[in-house]
Amino acid sequence: MESKNQVKSEISYIAFWKRVQMHILDLLIIAIPAVLLYRFSLSTSIKFGSVFPFVIYWLLFCGFYVFMTMKFGGTPGKLISKARIVDKYGNFLHIGTASLRYLLFFLYSIIMVLKLKEGIELNVNFHDISHFISTYKGNVSLIGNFIGVITFVECLTVAFNNKKRALHDMAAGSYVISLDTYKRMKENTESRIDLSREYTTATNISVIKGLGKTVLWIIVGLIFFLLLVGVIHFISTQND
Repeated sequence: MESKNQVKSEISYIAFWKRVQMHILDLLIIAIPAVLLYRFSLSTSIKFGSVFPFVIYWLLFCGFYVFMTMKFGGTPGKLISKARIVDKYGNFLHIGTASLRYLLFFLYSIIMVLKLKEGIELNVNFHDISHFISTYKGNVSLIGNFIGVITFVECLTVAFNNKKRALHDMAAGSYVISLDTYKRMKENTESRIDLSREYTTATNISVIKGLGKTVLWIIVGLIFFLLLVGVIHFISTQND
């Protein structure tokens, strides 16, 4: 069995560019079902004049992230990339900390629901509601833009601390570590490692290599996004 010092010296946190890659993977995996459910919930809400179906959609969307983090230690992109989201002792998060980690998601979903509510009150039809939501200029939209800026800035903090934590990680007490590190922590039953303490980290991927991979994933993501937009446009024209 490995000693505590050995485990400490081999702790590997997931760096900024690797996390960008994992987000792109999530987009590739989740985008199509998420968009289809989004459009279905919108059309149903417009049909019945109620935001309830849209609320259900966002609860499922946010709940998916919380559930995956609690049950498996990460979203699909993180699992494929052999990373895990854990607390300072290497355990998966519970519902409270997992929900806190995705708090900005929940806030953004509230903004989207409020925009739809305004559209329903103005009798905006289904074909125009997506444009209405994206171009709405009320106070709710300003708050949504502010949340977007905060999300972007807080994710950048990953690049500026040695444990590669975003502000949402700090708020939830979470760490994103490699699968190998997670396994070593679980195998080390004699003495518990505390990630909140200052340990030396091991890095297996250089910044340049990580940047190159991320650029590649961004290109793939853009191609996929353009194809997705084309499919959505085609479906919309057929509905017209």
